[in-house]
Amino acid sequence: MADEVGSLLVGLPGDRVVEVWEGGDAAGVPVVFHHGTPSGRLQARLGEEAARRQGVRLVSFNRPGYGRSTDTPPSLASVGADTLAVADALGIEEFAVLGASGGGPYALATGLADQRRVRAVGLAGGVGPWRLLDPPDPADPDLPILELADAGDLEGALRAFRAESGGRYVKLLALPDSAVTDEFFNGVHEQDADWMTPRNKRLFALDLRDTLRSYDGYARDNVAWGGDWDIDPAHLEVPTWLWFGDLDRMVPPSHGRWFADRIPNSTLVLRPGKGHGSTLFEYWDDMLTTLRHQLTR
Repeated sequence: MADEVGSLLVGLPGDRVVEVWEGGDAAGVPVVFHHGTPSGRLQARLGEEAARRQGVRLVSFNRPGYGRSTDTPPSLASVGADTLAVADALGIEEFAVLGASGGGPYALATGLADQRRVRAVGLAGGVGPWRLLDPPDPADPDLPILELADAGDLEGALRAFRAESGGRYVKLLALPDSAVTDEFFNGVHEQDADWMTPRNKRLFALDLRDTLRSYDGYARDNVAWGGDWDIDPAHLEVPTWLWFGDLDRMVPPSHGRWFADRIPNSTLVLRPGKGHGSTLFEYWDDMLTTLRHQLTR
């Protein structure tokens, strides 16, 4: 069933649905895009023009809890399985996968779910298990919430993240579209603003408004990749690219190095002078071309 923005509701096992978006070149090489946190399938529209140029059929779907996608317990591996089910529903056999920021771990999970069908994996500023990588700020409000998850109180952790996000994003979404993106990336390095054209700001804001109908997805993401991972990147053998900005303050290059040390067939690329947003959204042509090449060579 199509909705007002051309997306589809796709049924999954367990009477679940996910919202799916497709764009780019309909006859092109399939690349599945895992959106950031918080965000949704429409974030992929930032790369649609590049997808057309590069002959890529770009597919994205809302993870559980975002928009109208059915919520499920926190897990990285389950979204990898969901991605294969979405590919099946769309008649896609082999494909590449790209994960941005909070979508990075889900791109890895997709590759691990079927290393025959998933021919290449890309991470753009993909978050790692941050409590293991960076000395956490003792005042970080996420730490006591994740301690609930560590102790087995997943529902308590999810409730706490929903409450935290409500205070943060209600005010953000009350701003006009032109200001939403600026506020979301407030405090980033000045060189990180090149991608923020009026069109991209509008698309970014529209995606947030579409997916933050509840805060279930945001809460689920934070527990899934903020807590103990249920995947091991060291088992991923397909070609993997790790694109990170050397000025990224949200997901610093240490995350890329951690992945590079563990993923056998990986290539780490540091974007000089780039922060988080630019790493995610300024290099669509380069990333899509790199991934597409693995399916066409």
